[in-house]
Amino acid sequence: MIMKTEAIYRPSWELMDLLFLGYLGIIIVLLSRLEFTLPPHRVVLSQLIVLHLALAASVMGARWLPVFWDHALARFLRWWYPALLFTFCFESVGKIIHLLNPPLLDPHLNNADRLVFGLETVTLLQQYARPWLTELMYFCYTSYYFFIPAVGLGLYLRRWDSSGHRPGPAFREFMLAVSLTFLCCYLHFLVTPAGGPVFWPDYPGGVLKLHGGPITAFEQWLFEHGTIIGGAFPSSHVAVAVVATGYAIRFRVAPFVFVPLCIGLAISTVYNGYHFGIDVLYGVVIALVMIGVAPRLFGWYAERLASPIAVEQSHLEQPLPGEHLSSGR
Repeated sequence: MIMKTEAIYRPSWELMDLLFLGYLGIIIVLLSRLEFTLPPHRVVLSQLIVLHLALAASVMGARWLPVFWDHALARFLRWWYPALLFTFCFESVGKIIHLLNPPLLDPHLNNADRLVFGLETVTLLQQYARPWLTELMYFCYTSYYFFIPAVGLGLYLRRWDSSGHRPGPAFREFMLAVSLTFLCCYLHFLVTPAGGPVFWPDYPGGVLKLHGGPITAFEQWLFEHGTIIGGAFPSSHVAVAVVATGYAIRFRVAPFVFVPLCIGLAISTVYNGYHFGIDVLYGVVIALVMIGVAPRLFGWYAERLASPIAVEQSHLEQPLPGEHLSSGR
């Protein structure tokens, strides 16, 4: 009689883990090089290196945490840690851009706006500014903070593997796609720094100071205290929102909610003066690329991580030479 080996949970490196560590490694190498080229800023650069080493330790800690602590919170941290660490990466990129002090690309992006759309897109939308419309636009913009947790939870709670330690492939692929999108945008900011119309004093016609309601006031305060100068091209807000919406459509996680919110968010980034139209368009392009690439990368890596136990089981189920598996008769 042939015995089948039961599935055993063996923690493994997910592709999102390796991607995150690879990104942190790139930034640490860059910061180390800058210590030699920017001696006056060595203290700040050393602090950033320590921060990124701590982030790398957090990734590895999250990966191993469920092994030593069999608890729902440990599993949550293991699979959701990218969403918790993105803000630190974003703020760090802003500090690096500030230290490098490169020329910003805003004049060129404005020229691209004129070439593609025929005019200044912020001026086009802000001519319709009304308090009620501003509040609606800021509502759409603020909805960005709910895309990842809402779509993610919809997938996270659906199905887990037999071990109970790993969520289904839909959620894991979603987190890979989101991680790819964020980290690609962060690296892009370092190469193509842009502040956006709101930070460019020479924007033709100027950018209006918009007035709305409480959502407008809250988001304007958050933007003033949390944004970076240099992270406008591409629009990571739009890119991530489009990726999340793509997965909401694909896996039927309330797409009737996320599709209109995503469209409103894309418009609001320009209406609010935070982005050029070309930033939004390029953000959509990046999102579509990630939506296409992530499933293929996820499938390829899953094949490479085929469990040795599963392989062993498949060998056990093969008949020996000259024999056939009996059906029991």
